[in-house]
Amino acid sequence: MTGTITHTGTVVKVTAGSVGVKIHDGADKCGGCSVRFMCKTSGDDDSDVINVPVNDSGRFSCGESVRLAISDRKQYSATLIALVLPCIALAAGVAIASAAGFDEGLCALSGLLLVSLYFGGLYLMRGRVNRGFSWSIEKL
Repeated sequence: MTGTITHTGTVVKVTAGSVGVKIHDGADKCGGCSVRFMCKTSGDDDSDVINVPVNDSGRFSCGESVRLAISDRKQYSATLIALVLPCIALAAGVAIASAAGFDEGLCALSGLLLVSLYFGGLYLMRGRVNRGFSWSIEKL
Protein backbone atom coordinates (compact mmCIF):
# COMPACT_ATOMS: atom_id res chain seq x y z
CA MET A 1 0.00 0.00 0.00
CA THR A 2 1.12 3.51 -0.74
CA GLY A 3 0.01 5.04 2.54
CA THR A 4 -2.80 7.07 1.00
CA ILE A 5 -5.74 6.40 -1.30
CA THR A 6 -6.21 9.36 -3.65
CA HIS A 7 -8.67 10.32 -6.36
CA THR A 8 -8.75 13.36 -8.59
CA GLY A 9 -12.01 14.90 -9.61
CA THR A 10 -14.11 17.94 -10.33
CA VAL A 11 -16.37 19.78 -7.91
CA VAL A 12 -19.96 19.36 -9.14
CA LYS A 13 -21.91 20.56 -6.11
CA VAL A 14 -21.21 22.97 -3.27
CA THR A 15 -23.56 23.16 -0.29
CA ALA A 16 -23.20 24.54 3.20
CA GLY A 17 -20.85 22.14 4.93
CA SER A 18 -20.11 19.76 2.04
CA VAL A 19 -18.63 19.54 -1.44
CA GLY A 20 -19.73 17.02 -4.09
CA VAL A 21 -16.83 15.74 -6.18
CA LYS A 22 -17.15 13.65 -9.35
CA ILE A 23 -14.12 11.42 -9.41
CA HIS A 24 -12.30 10.76 -12.68
CA ASP A 25 -9.73 8.11 -11.83
CA GLY A 26 -10.12 4.71 -10.29
CA ALA A 27 -13.91 4.68 -9.98
CA ASP A 28 -14.02 1.37 -11.84
CA LYS A 29 -11.31 -0.16 -9.62
CA CYS A 30 -13.08 0.19 -6.28
CA GLY A 31 -14.44 -3.36 -6.14
CA GLY A 32 -11.77 -4.57 -3.71
CA CYS A 33 -11.56 -1.39 -1.66
CA SER A 34 -12.71 -1.68 1.92
CA VAL A 35 -13.70 1.99 2.12
CA ARG A 36 -15.78 2.04 -1.09
CA PHE A 37 -18.91 2.61 1.03
CA MET A 38 -17.61 6.16 1.53
CA CYS A 39 -17.71 6.82 -2.20
CA LYS A 40 -21.22 5.53 -2.80
CA THR A 41 -23.02 7.97 -0.53
CA SER A 42 -26.14 8.22 -2.66
CA GLY A 43 -26.79 4.48 -2.53
CA ASP A 44 -26.47 4.24 -6.32
CA ASP A 45 -23.69 1.84 -7.30
CA ASP A 46 -23.17 3.70 -10.60
CA SER A 47 -22.62 7.01 -8.85
CA ASP A 48 -19.07 8.32 -8.75
CA VAL A 49 -19.81 11.49 -6.79
CA ILE A 50 -18.27 11.68 -3.33
CA ASN A 51 -19.77 14.07 -0.78
CA VAL A 52 -16.96 15.48 1.34
CA PRO A 53 -17.81 17.36 4.55
CA VAL A 54 -15.83 20.60 4.82
CA ASN A 55 -15.76 23.47 7.29
CA ASP A 56 -15.56 26.24 4.67
CA SER A 57 -17.39 25.20 1.51
CA GLY A 58 -17.17 28.78 0.20
CA ARG A 59 -13.57 28.29 -0.90
CA PHE A 60 -14.67 25.70 -3.49
CA SER A 61 -16.61 26.35 -6.68
CA CYS A 62 -18.22 24.11 -9.29
CA GLY A 63 -15.86 23.02 -12.05
CA GLU A 64 -12.73 23.21 -9.89
CA SER A 65 -10.22 20.34 -9.99
CA VAL A 66 -9.49 18.78 -6.61
CA ARG A 67 -7.70 15.81 -5.09
CA LEU A 68 -9.34 13.63 -2.44
CA ALA A 69 -7.24 11.56 -0.06
CA ILE A 70 -7.73 9.10 2.78
CA SER A 71 -5.05 7.22 4.68
CA ASP A 72 -4.43 3.49 4.52
CA ARG A 73 -4.88 3.41 8.29
CA LYS A 74 -8.50 4.45 7.82
CA GLN A 75 -8.88 1.74 5.18
CA TYR A 76 -7.62 -0.85 7.67
CA SER A 77 -10.00 0.50 10.31
CA ALA A 78 -12.90 0.21 7.88
CA THR A 79 -11.93 -3.41 7.17
CA LEU A 80 -11.83 -4.10 10.89
CA ILE A 81 -15.27 -2.57 11.46
CA ALA A 82 -16.96 -4.09 8.40
CA LEU A 83 -15.38 -7.56 8.29
CA VAL A 84 -13.28 -8.63 11.26
CA LEU A 85 -15.44 -7.53 14.20
CA PRO A 86 -18.64 -9.10 12.80
CA CYS A 87 -16.80 -12.42 12.36
CA ILE A 88 -15.56 -12.22 15.93
CA ALA A 89 -19.11 -11.44 17.12
CA LEU A 90 -20.45 -14.44 15.20
CA ALA A 91 -17.85 -16.79 16.65
CA ALA A 92 -18.33 -15.39 20.15
CA GLY A 93 -22.11 -15.84 19.97
CA VAL A 94 -21.74 -19.45 18.86
CA ALA A 95 -19.08 -20.17 21.51
CA ILE A 96 -21.10 -18.64 24.35
CA ALA A 97 -24.26 -20.51 23.36
CA SER A 98 -22.31 -23.74 22.97
CA ALA A 99 -20.75 -23.31 26.41
CA ALA A 100 -24.24 -22.74 27.81
CA GLY A 101 -25.26 -26.12 26.42
CA PHE A 102 -27.60 -25.06 23.60
CA ASP A 103 -28.03 -27.27 20.53
CA GLU A 104 -26.41 -26.42 17.20
CA GLY A 105 -29.38 -24.53 15.79
CA LEU A 106 -29.63 -22.24 18.80
CA CYS A 107 -25.87 -21.74 18.77
CA ALA A 108 -26.01 -20.57 15.16
CA LEU A 109 -29.00 -18.37 15.94
CA SER A 110 -27.24 -16.77 18.90
CA GLY A 111 -24.22 -16.02 16.70
CA LEU A 112 -26.46 -14.33 14.16
CA LEU A 113 -28.23 -12.44 16.93
CA LEU A 114 -24.92 -11.10 18.25
CA VAL A 115 -23.90 -10.00 14.73
CA SER A 116 -27.29 -8.31 14.32
CA LEU A 117 -26.79 -6.47 17.61
CA TYR A 118 -23.31 -5.40 16.46
CA PHE A 119 -24.61 -3.96 13.20
CA GLY A 120 -27.54 -2.36 15.00
CA GLY A 121 -25.13 -0.60 17.35
CA LEU A 122 -22.98 0.40 14.40
CA TYR A 123 -26.05 1.86 12.70
CA LEU A 124 -26.93 3.87 15.81
CA MET A 125 -23.36 5.25 15.91
CA ARG A 126 -23.15 5.87 12.14
CA GLY A 127 -22.66 9.61 12.53
CA ARG A 128 -19.69 9.14 14.82
CA VAL A 129 -18.23 6.41 12.62
CA ASN A 130 -18.65 8.50 9.45
CA ARG A 131 -16.78 11.42 11.02
CA GLY A 132 -13.81 9.11 11.52
CA PHE A 133 -13.73 8.19 7.84
CA SER A 134 -13.84 11.55 6.10
CA TRP A 135 -11.88 12.42 2.98
CA SER A 136 -9.42 15.28 2.94
CA ILE A 137 -9.77 17.62 -0.02
CA GLU A 138 -7.29 19.97 -1.66
CA LYS A 139 -7.38 22.15 -4.75
CA LEU A 140 -5.15 21.24 -7.66
